[in-house]
Amino acid sequence: MRKDFWANLPKDILLVGALSVGMGTAASVVFPGGGLGTPLLGSTAGALVGTAVSSKQKEQEYKRSLQDSQSQKDKDYQLSLQDLSKQKDQEYQFRLQALEKQLDTQQNWQEFQTKLIRLKDQVESLEQKQTNLGEVEGKLTQKQSELQEVQERLTRLNQEKQDLENRVNSLHQNPPNLSELEQLNTQLSQLRLEKSQLEGEITALQSQNQSLKEVERSLNETQANYIVKNVELQQLIAEIDQKRQDTQTLEQRTVELELIRATYDSLSLEKQQSQTRINQLVPEIDRLEAEKQRILQAIQNHTLDYQQIEKDKQKNRNLSFELREKESKKRELEQIVQELEGQQSVVLGKIQGLKAEKEELQEEINLMKNQIDSMENTADFALRSLRDHLWTPNSNSEWNPPEKVFLDGFMQYLKNKGLAFPRRVVYAFHTSLKVQDISALVILAGISGTGKSELPQRYADFIGAQRLTLAVQPRWDSPQDLQGFYNYVEKKFKPTDLIRGIYQYNHDPDMRNRIVLVLLDEMNLARVEYYFSDFLSKLESRRSSPTFLELDVGSLPIPEAQRKLKIPSQFLFVGTMNEDETTQTLSDKVLDRANVLTFGKPKTLQLSKTKTTEAQRSMYVSYSTFEQWFKTPDQNSEGVQKVKYYLDRANNIMESIGHPFAHRVYQAITQYVINYPGVSDSNSDEFRFALVDQFAQKLLPKLRGLMIDDYQEELNQFASLIEELGDASLTEAFIKARGSRSGQFEWKGLIYPEEE
Repeated sequence: MRKDFWANLPKDILLVGALSVGMGTAASVVFPGGGLGTPLLGSTAGALVGTAVSSKQKEQEYKRSLQDSQSQKDKDYQLSLQDLSKQKDQEYQFRLQALEKQLDTQQNWQEFQTKLIRLKDQVESLEQKQTNLGEVEGKLTQKQSELQEVQERLTRLNQEKQDLENRVNSLHQNPPNLSELEQLNTQLSQLRLEKSQLEGEITALQSQNQSLKEVERSLNETQANYIVKNVELQQLIAEIDQKRQDTQTLEQRTVELELIRATYDSLSLEKQQSQTRINQLVPEIDRLEAEKQRILQAIQNHTLDYQQIEKDKQKNRNLSFELREKESKKRELEQIVQELEGQQSVVLGKIQGLKAEKEELQEEINLMKNQIDSMENTADFALRSLRDHLWTPNSNSEWNPPEKVFLDGFMQYLKNKGLAFPRRVVYAFHTSLKVQDISALVILAGISGTGKSELPQRYADFIGAQRLTLAVQPRWDSPQDLQGFYNYVEKKFKPTDLIRGIYQYNHDPDMRNRIVLVLLDEMNLARVEYYFSDFLSKLESRRSSPTFLELDVGSLPIPEAQRKLKIPSQFLFVGTMNEDETTQTLSDKVLDRANVLTFGKPKTLQLSKTKTTEAQRSMYVSYSTFEQWFKTPDQNSEGVQKVKYYLDRANNIMESIGHPFAHRVYQAITQYVINYPGVSDSNSDEFRFALVDQFAQKLLPKLRGLMIDDYQEELNQFASLIEELGDASLTEAFIKARGSRSGQFEWKGLIYPEEE
């Protein structure tokens, strides 16, 4: 490090130092009796000389650097002035050329103004001639009409002349009375005189007409010239506007040019001032340069002595530096040894702590394993009832019939079973099951003994679906009555057949793609909203995303996957309702999410028909086949537009009553109508049947309890709309609901006509 320090010192300083040492040594030799004072005096004098030389050298270096920087600045300044001068000269040349063009443009502009004045005079003359042309044309028209009248008069006179000549000829043949002949001769002379006058007038008019035509031709030529001159005038005006814009641009550029000229003058002045300053500094620079040369010569004379002394000092410094490095390394090694010994003791302590922590963790692991084993045993015990077999899937083969073939086969199946359901009832029930993604529940309502439970059971048997029948109890008042609950005393989950069925369906691979029909028998013995509202909302959400039920298992530490059950979309839900004094009515929330089929009193009581023995069906319809029967409505189709037409009218009426409906009802009705079997177009009977079904199932139930006298006009409008649908059963049901003795609208449902 010290080597580098001495090596980097300037040679001039080293020479001055050596000179000072030499002067001190010489003083000690010359004055040997001076003691320490003489060498000190010599070394002090040498130091003073060295300081003076060093300061002089620094001053000289500073002046040299100042001179170099000033010289570089002068060069840069000269170059920048030259560049600026060239650039400004080019700009001046460009500006001068632009000004010359501007002057030419101004001269042209003056010529254009002169031409414009001449053209304006010509235009005014042409406009005056055009005005005169109009007057002449008017006179020409008048004269032409007069000429036409004269020609007509001449024609009449010629005709009269011809008549007279004819009469003269006839007189020659049959000599007339002489007095009459003289009168006729006199008339003939008068007529000839009038003819000659008229011919003179005609000749004069023709001459005037010819002169007017020549004037008209002259005026036409003048008008054509006027149009041409007007076009030239417009072009000149446009050119004048362009020249004015060019003049403004040139004026702006002239201002910029004056600004550049002023900038150039200021730069020229600054250049002259800088040159004056340079001329003042040149003598001082020359003096400093001579002083520099003198000092360098003095230093160079003592360079050899100084170099030898410096070599000896450098050796001493190197030895001292090496000694200090060895001592420093020794101290570093001793410190490292101490640190390693301290780290060794710390590591040994950590090892002991980790061993103790390992033992504690092992104990915790063993404890947690025991807890997990206990939890698994507890969860298995609590949920064991869910695994009690609810059904045994058969191994029948899959059947993939078209929808029409399936329905015809089902109608024949019912007939073989001795059951008589109208085809419209079967189609309505089947369609309601198809659209359960938006109408999640099918409700069969009516009096007891009409086959409400029989129809879904036979449907499940024919389609090969598993059946789950839940008998609703009057005490049901919470979701736990439908979904099950956790018994804290027995520490068991008490599931219903519905939850057992959903659990086993999700865990049984053999049930995949199989349909399950859930029947809620006499579901209105209890308030449907109390036990079924939450579950109904979950059913409705199945169409948009997977929906899960959460088991009520208390505080049992059961994993999330076991606590939640997915509601399969293959589960179809049907409910039956008896309408008597022991039952509850349905709210609008349930009606909006359900399709209600009414089974009324039969018109004629009949005995059961003869049943035929039929073996158990060996085939089943899969849910994927069932889904293929579903059709998605096209909002631009004729059928959907006709449904919207009727529903818009119905909604306007219901809004005035205070019971409007929204998108869900519209979407549910549209899906039902489009998916009704046999709907080919909007004019088919099946389309009308489907629309009538939805009026009866979705819309008219909303009017229950309406005071009839308060809404006579609205009910009349609804009656007219129902009559347009052309269904006698719906019309009859509406009249019956409107004619209630209570004064309220009492909708009892649509009773389908019996088939022969």
